[in-house]
Order: sequence, then structure tokens, then C-alpha cells
Amino acid sequence: MRILVTGATGLIGKQLVHKLLEEGYEVNYLTTNKEKKEGVFIGAKGFYWNPYKGEIEEKAFDEVYTIIHLAGSNISESWSKTGKAKIVESRIVPSNFIYEQLAKKTHSVKQIVCSSAVGLYANSSKWQSEEQYFEADNFLGSVVSQWEAANLKFQEIGVKVSLVRIGLVLAKEGGALPQIAKMTNWYMGSVLGDGKQFYSWIHIKDLVGIFLFLTKHEKEGVYNAVAPKPETNKSFTIRLSKVLNKKILLPAVPKWVLKMVIGEKAVLVVEGQRVSSAKIEKAGYVFNYCELKTALQDIYK
Repeated sequence: MRILVTGATGLIGKQLVHKLLEEGYEVNYLTTNKEKKEGVFIGAKGFYWNPYKGEIEEKAFDEVYTIIHLAGSNISESWSKTGKAKIVESRIVPSNFIYEQLAKKTHSVKQIVCSSAVGLYANSSKWQSEEQYFEADNFLGSVVSQWEAANLKFQEIGVKVSLVRIGLVLAKEGGALPQIAKMTNWYMGSVLGDGKQFYSWIHIKDLVGIFLFLTKHEKEGVYNAVAPKPETNKSFTIRLSKVLNKKILLPAVPKWVLKMVIGEKAVLVVEGQRVSSAKIEKAGYVFNYCELKTALQDIYK
């Protein structure tokens, strides 16, 4: 089976492409950098595209059965008016472009597995699932809502759609964890706000595993990609400090201070969601890392 991956050179994409190749899949990937068409992944085929200019190498879709669509800029980038527009466009424009390409040509694509985010869910300590949740009334909620709507359109042309609502990704190579760990190693880590906000985290190996599982079993629908046991900010901070063998010396940082310093983007750290993994587990996926302690120990072993 041949898989086409967008966002292949990002944190998740790199590990996913390596795992797909390891599992024996044939892999195509799209890149906006012509120099990255070769030499990035041994055994995978790179193809140039620029969805903003309407450019793509036609052979990118040849013999492709599944598209794994990860393209999108980092949500932690600037939240200025221009920055917000970029965050939205980086998700909507590529999706619309792929849809237009498939809609106008004969192709072999049967499934698309798209990244999404738990940012759709409102700040709450109550459990939220794929079907039962409170939608966030903020920028994050708006982004995810538009993002998912753009990807659900693929159903109109007979392509199965899987949406993967991703939680806080734990990886040594990137994402939020290295920055949090750096502060902890410098004895500058502390609880944020009241520390009661939930972080629905996932080890990157399990995240890659879920994408692979949905691809292999051709699952449709929405799935949360979060570990079974979310942690509050306070418990997350304590567990990380213990794994890194560092003490927490600073007092909790009040919510108002964080909002004053980083503005609207403070919602990324002072608000959280308690998200259920029950649906993906019921579908048959078995987590490697259910406990935060073992996940962090694996990352920092």
C-alpha cells in the first residue's frame, strides 16, 4: 500500500514516515522545499508542492491509497492578527487544494487521515469525548472547527475521512516538552495558575501508533489521540520534576500574570481539557504509555 504524507518533515511526520517505512509501506511525501525531495527519508519519494500557488507534481498521487494529512503551522506561533490568519490558512489552504486536485482527476485514494486537536474542547475538568463535549468559544476552538470542516469535505468525493484530535504531544525532539523540561532543569519550573487545569497528553510513539492503526484498519470518524490518564498541570509539573530529579523552588505563577505577559495565548497553558481515550481503545488500539511517569521515563532515559 502506498501512503502520501503531508507535513512529513515536522515533529510527528518524521517519526511517522520512518515507522511506515519500517512497517513495509510505500511512502510518498509532499514538501514545499525542493531541496527536501531527496535525502530526507531513505526509501520514500519526495514531491514538491505549494498549495498557496496551486502547484504540485502530478505523480505525487500515483498509486496512493491513503493520505495522512499533517500539514499546518505551529499553534504556538504569533497570535497577532496576521499570525492568526497564517495559522488558519496553513490548515485550510492545503486541505482545500488536495480536495480540488482529487475532485478533478481519476485517482486511487480511498482514505485520508487528518490531524486535528483537542483544542476544539472547552476548558473543563469534566470528561469530554468525540461525541459528547463542550466546544471552546475561543481562537483555538474556531481554528479546529474550520480545520475539521475543510477535511470532512473529502467525504463528498467518496474518500473515507479519519480525524485525529491530538493532545499535548510528549517528545524529546520537539513540541512543548523540551521547553518545559529546560525550565525545570534550571529550577525555574512551577505550577501555572491554580494547577487544576488538565493536560491530555500523549507519548509520540503512541501518536504515531494511532495514525498507523487508523491507516491499517481503514477506520473512519473522529478519534481522540490522548493517553488514558490525563494529568493536572500541578501533577504534571511534579512528575516531570521527579523524573528529571529537580526540585520545584518557585511558587505558582498566577493566571493573571501569565495573561499579562503572553496575552490571549495564555489559554494554551492555563486552560485544559480532560479528554477520553475510550473510543480508540474500544476500536482496538493498545497504548504503550498510559501513565505519565512511564512516558517521561522513556523519553528521558
